[in-house]
Amino acid sequence: MEAFRYSLDKSSKKFVCPNCNKKTFVLYIDTETGNYLTTDFGKCDREQNCNYHNAPPKGKKAYLIEFLGLNSISDKAYKLTDLNGIVLIIPKSQILEQSKTDCWISEWYLRTSTINYLSNESKYFNTDEVSFVNEIRTIPQTPKVEPSFHSLELLDKMYFENSQIDNLTEFLKSKFTKDEVFNAMQNYFITGTNHFWNDATVFWQINNKDQIQSAKIMLYDRFTGKRIKEPYNHINWLHKAIKEPDFKICQCLFGLHRINDDYQKTIAICESEKTAIVMSIFLPEYIWLATGSKGNFKFELLAPLKKRNVIAFPDKGEYYNWLNKATDLNALGFKISVSEILEQTNFENGFDLADYYLIFF
Repeated sequence: MEAFRYSLDKSSKKFVCPNCNKKTFVLYIDTETGNYLTTDFGKCDREQNCNYHNAPPKGKKAYLIEFLGLNSISDKAYKLTDLNGIVLIIPKSQILEQSKTDCWISEWYLRTSTINYLSNESKYFNTDEVSFVNEIRTIPQTPKVEPSFHSLELLDKMYFENSQIDNLTEFLKSKFTKDEVFNAMQNYFITGTNHFWNDATVFWQINNKDQIQSAKIMLYDRFTGKRIKEPYNHINWLHKAIKEPDFKICQCLFGLHRINDDYQKTIAICESEKTAIVMSIFLPEYIWLATGSKGNFKFELLAPLKKRNVIAFPDKGEYYNWLNKATDLNALGFKISVSEILEQTNFENGFDLADYYLIFF
């Protein structure tokens, strides 16, 4: 597992935020010593009302460059021949690590070179020139509990054999053509069910190996398309409905199975499963996935997308939180950009991309 040396404290201890003066400031901690950094390095956990974040300076950023040859020509320089046959003279101080076929070259040098590097893997190196370094290192992993999977036979039975209408699908039929809705529902195996509530919707979480990691059940209003949240939030899980008490849930991104449909398409990520379905109709040039919650925009769920071009579309009010996470993930080799289209609107926090498109398009 890859991790940064300096991370936000995971305890419940809070300090006074230098920006909003509330006792909501989480300090950075040195994971090697267990000590806090100075009190100016931290993040306010009032994400939508303050969002102050002062991270420790990172070390020297470098990109992985493959080569045909790397030869020392002096005490201070190498001659590098890249995969395109281009020869460059590189200061030895700017090659931070090397092997027989590739090396890590500092971003500072690459900016002035002719090497195409921005899509390559990157990481940070400790140097004597910075006081704090978010160096990427390998840490031991605790044994993982093997996840449970729903059977494909269960999906077949619920989706094909026991066809059941659901309120979300009926709402979408009022906004799009019958064929558009049918294709979207088929792409994501959207299923109606009477488990827990009549005409609820099952969102199957199928991974990129076609294994069903979980299935979320939610209830929507047939006429507004909004989730039913009163008198309580109508969300539950299929394994509880079919009484599998030993089912060990391990979530994946909703729609993850679709990344194998087209390896050239850009991946688009939003929070809501409904939004992913709606946007797959509006903008089919992307493969639309959903995190299912704002907290699921994280390494564990995004790992299968590391080699893909990704655009994240956070809900209104969540932009800076997702941007910070994307920045950290990009330092690990991801290629994620974060859209601020909703942040530029006057809508209230929680407004999502489906709301925006259904109003304006």
